[in-house]
Amino acid sequence: MRTLFIKIFLSFLLAMALTTIAYTILVLSTQIGQGSKLRQSVQAERSQMAGDMLAMFGQVAPVLYERQGNAPLERYARKTAGPSKTLAFLFDASGRALDSRMEIPPAVRAAAAEAARNNAPRNVSSDGYSALAQAVAGPSGHGYIATVGTPSPPRGAQLWQPIVRSFGIRMAVALLFGGIIGYLLAWRLTAPIRRLRTAAQRLANGDLSARVGESGGKIGDEVADLGRDLDRMAERIEELLESQKRLVRDVSHELRSPLARFNVALGLARQHCTSAADRYFDRIECDAGRLNELIGELLTLSLLESGAEQLVREPLALDTLVAHVAHDADFEAQSRHKSVSVIADAPLILHGNGELLRRALENVVRNAVRYTQEGTAVEIALQKVQDEGAEFAVITVRDYGPGVPETALTKLFHPFYRADDARDRQSGGTGIGLAITERSVRLHSGTVSARNAANGGLLITIRLPITADVSK
Repeated sequence: MRTLFIKIFLSFLLAMALTTIAYTILVLSTQIGQGSKLRQSVQAERSQMAGDMLAMFGQVAPVLYERQGNAPLERYARKTAGPSKTLAFLFDASGRALDSRMEIPPAVRAAAAEAARNNAPRNVSSDGYSALAQAVAGPSGHGYIATVGTPSPPRGAQLWQPIVRSFGIRMAVALLFGGIIGYLLAWRLTAPIRRLRTAAQRLANGDLSARVGESGGKIGDEVADLGRDLDRMAERIEELLESQKRLVRDVSHELRSPLARFNVALGLARQHCTSAADRYFDRIECDAGRLNELIGELLTLSLLESGAEQLVREPLALDTLVAHVAHDADFEAQSRHKSVSVIADAPLILHGNGELLRRALENVVRNAVRYTQEGTAVEIALQKVQDEGAEFAVITVRDYGPGVPETALTKLFHPFYRADDARDRQSGGTGIGLAITERSVRLHSGTVSARNAANGGLLITIRLPITADVSK
């Protein structure tokens, strides 16, 4: 979701930036064209003014210098410049400046030197100045060089500086407001998708009551339509699962009564028949017992899935529970030339339902005893681990049987799933025990997983939080 939000935000920001750049280039191209014409016009006007000023200065300056000296010449030059930056100077025929009031720009000196050498008007531009110079004569007949220097109009980097500054300001303003608007827009557009994701996660975690609701968007919006479709799908799945649970529960209850009458009839039949028929009655009784066990497990699974089982929690010594389950399973395993042992046992106390946890562990251990090879022992280990600041009780049950295919590991805890149908039927398993284990562990906010051991056999791990929330 964060990736989608960032994509929408950056796309809007990029669109704003490109729009601003295109608009700025369009405006600046117009301004540059107009600025170029204006610059040419100003330059022509300045050249005309400089020429007129040079003509007037060349007539008056030599007369003032020969009749009144250097001081009146300097005052006249300053008066000629006025408020502008135009500078007027008078040089003698050898190129020596007769005005010492300020430093003379290099362009002015260069123009005066060329005019003295060639005895002709000269125009020189250098270091931001444009200078005009021409040879003039004073009343006494002595030759002089009159010069006028004016600042050159901006060009190159000077011309682009205000343009670049204007572009930077526009881009900063566009990105600032575009970023704010883009953030709000991206947040608004992704809000319904975030609600969809939350509802989908709750459904994936088994909460079939999760719905997107009317907050998914307005009618006609594609995301809103998707939310309503998801709600309809969730409702349909919830109805189907509830119907399946009711069917299993009802069928199991209905089977209990005829099965009880069947056992009574079987007992009466034993009394009125010869001993030759006992082996047939034994077979019928064995199958009836299996059927009764299957019905009991179906009812237990139905209660766990429907939530009707009230999870009464109390302080529970988990190490003691593990020891009792191992002792009972070992007693049963000895008749098959197998054994059950506890290889690691850490004293642990957690809040939980002792009957559910006992049933969950017993199903795993009995399943391991059923498939481990003769002469081997089922190993049970209990230890306490810490993960991200939380404490967990980890129970591992390992057998030395054939294991299961890797593709079947995630399906072992599904009701009625058999990795090998023929083998499971021969062993007498109902295919519900591990499903009951998974539901019981999940009610304690724990997890159960299976994997094949490195040197053969199956390893099942039950992970339970030690400080479970009683309200769950």
